Amino acid sequence: MKCTRATFILIALSALALVVFAAAPQKPAPASPADKSTEAARLNNLGAAYMNQQLFEKALKSFEAAAALDPKQQIPQLNRGIALLNLQRLDQAKQLLVETIKRDPKDPHAWYNLGLLYKNTSDTQAAADAFRHVTEIDPNDADSWYFLGSVYAQAKQYPQAIEAFQHALKLNPLHASAEFGLSRAYQQSGNMAQARQHLTRFQYITQNKLGSPVSLAYGEQGKYSLAEESQAATVKVPPQIPVKVVDVTERAGLVTKADRGPREDLASYLGPGACFLDYDNDGKIDIFLPDDGTEGGMSLYHNLGNGKFEDVTKRAGLDLASRGIGCAAGDYDNDGIADLAVTMNGRVLLLHNEKNGTFKDVTQTAGIKSDGLNVSVTWVDYDHDGDLDLYVTQSPNDPPGRLCGGPGPIWCQTSLTLTSTRHGTNSMWRNNGNGTFTEVSSSIGLQGSATSFAAVGTDWNNDRAVDIIVTNAVGIPTVFENPREGKFTQREAFSVSTASTGMAVLDFDHDGWMDVVLAHTGSAPITLWHNNHGKSFERVDIPQTDLFKAFGVAAFDYDNDGWIDIAFVGQVRDGRGEVRLFRNLGQDGFKDVTADVGLDKIQLKDPRAIITGDFDNDGATDLLITQNHGPAVLLKNEGGNGNNWLRLVMTLNSGYGGLLAKYSLGYTSRSLG
Repeated sequence: MKCTRATFILIALSALALVVFAAAPQKPAPASPADKSTEAARLNNLGAAYMNQQLFEKALKSFEAAAALDPKQQIPQLNRGIALLNLQRLDQAKQLLVETIKRDPKDPHAWYNLGLLYKNTSDTQAAADAFRHVTEIDPNDADSWYFLGSVYAQAKQYPQAIEAFQHALKLNPLHASAEFGLSRAYQQSGNMAQARQHLTRFQYITQNKLGSPVSLAYGEQGKYSLAEESQAATVKVPPQIPVKVVDVTERAGLVTKADRGPREDLASYLGPGACFLDYDNDGKIDIFLPDDGTEGGMSLYHNLGNGKFEDVTKRAGLDLASRGIGCAAGDYDNDGIADLAVTMNGRVLLLHNEKNGTFKDVTQTAGIKSDGLNVSVTWVDYDHDGDLDLYVTQSPNDPPGRLCGGPGPIWCQTSLTLTSTRHGTNSMWRNNGNGTFTEVSSSIGLQGSATSFAAVGTDWNNDRAVDIIVTNAVGIPTVFENPREGKFTQREAFSVSTASTGMAVLDFDHDGWMDVVLAHTGSAPITLWHNNHGKSFERVDIPQTDLFKAFGVAAFDYDNDGWIDIAFVGQVRDGRGEVRLFRNLGQDGFKDVTADVGLDKIQLKDPRAIITGDFDNDGATDLLITQNHGPAVLLKNEGGNGNNWLRLVMTLNSGYGGLLAKYSLGYTSRSLG
């Protein structure tokens, strides 16, 4: 996939150039300096994407093109040096890195990569000087202190090495390589007791997958070893292009009957959810619905590849009578094909993909028991051991009620505010790696008893550990911060008290920190929250709407311009359901483009989930919406195809965890968003 996608980028760029030439054969006007600068920044970032795919020759060509187009930009010149270093062209790399330092003596990337070059050529004194410069520029980077210690050890300067390794561990107690380096330094110094102690600690960290040793591979030698991206390419959002989104439900053969009848309890009020997954690994995403309506329960629709689907529920061995609420697709046993988890009232269903077009109910043998109203389910590898764990949110199954203020515990249909003091109990099921799961919520600090509708795994503080954010129907969403070792820490990072239903994560401003968009059932239907460097979330202004409650929300790039947009579903006060789309304008905020793309023509009744995925593989991300009193609605995105290369660059350059790419491609889903 890496090579074909990268190749396709160049093909798409070439095709785009040919189309432009054919349409306008006259001599184009000379590009302005601003246009050259923007294009150079784009080429630089394309090179950074190639670096992430280990395509160093292609990356070098992109950096060279960027540098030739705008010689004043320093980042492409630096990145040329980094690419040459990874290609083992050391003399050329050294020359460019030294030139970068002369222009900017405080560039940590240049010093760091120069340190790696000197270390690999056994020039330990020069390497130590280079890494020492990085520690002076950024004293809080543990990897810089580790490499400083390693070159001291290489030079047999063990007291200095021990001091540097200890500094690295003070900044990151789970730095496996620093522990190993410290053990070796003590051993070489003759202190065997300390050497054994730190070797034991190293083994504990690696065996429990709390941390990994530094390797020689690009991307695994610290953040300053990476090619830099240019912010100049992300300052200006391209002009809006014509995009139309049309209802193709009937044409696609997606025939559902989701009228859930009277809403006698919360279980019937909340669902249904939806999942995109490729259950047969044919390269086309299929559709799973946990509740197909009053005439049946769950359903599976196979993607035929021609814009049409067929109902294969019976053929897949699914129980048509079982009615679920939410779902999540994930390969929990690492056999290369997606399995399913489904939340229900009274249990969580685990369906193993048998690789023959059928699913098998393995809930009992897996050891999963979850009484109560299970609302949403999320696959997340919280312990970083290589297999997916299962997080389930719960709510009390109280009747929704017609009006607030009645006797007993009830839900207000207008605001969905819980007046009961009862709560559900969320649970984390740890994957034992042998097909079974163990409930570990209390032991790891995830036993919170809030009334929760949705949860998502994301690295909110950029420490490369997966944290969990959980919505709360009666208060502030909770951030469970993953320490890797020990219990999760609860953080109240939001300043919102309105009931939260759906949720999505996105880096809407390209600052490298994952932000959050929440759907609500009172006051503002959605709110956008900027991540303040893993310390808190700060509310961001977005357009107002006449919706008074929202459920599902999705973050995706509808027009493939490189900026993540927001779609959500909700209701206005007369009961009509609507879908809204906000276009990301970068520094200019967001714009409501619902009418521009034709989504104002989509009529809904009690919409619930909205998920994203390119079901027809045309490069434009489509939408699927479920309804509480109506069929699922499949919406085809008929625009944005001219910018496919940009979407692919985003996927290539998605960064840690691939979270952004997952949301763009639609392989994640939640019962209420």
